[in-house]
Amino acid sequence: MTTEERTARLEGEIAHMATKADIEAVRGEIAKLSATLTWRMIIVAGLAQAIGIGALLQFLPRA
Repeated sequence: MTTEERTARLEGEIAHMATKADIEAVRGEIAKLSATLTWRMIIVAGLAQAIGIGALLQFLPRA
């Protein structure tokens, strides 16, 4: 392989590499999605508890 071929191959490899800015952008997006998912999980857990408590209250004796 000639020097020119190796240089062209290396330039082709570099074109496919992510920059630090690309990685930081992905990390920021993942953090935002993680926070959204956490709040959704909290809301769903609260609703499940409310429904569960409502179902259990039906079994208490009425005064």
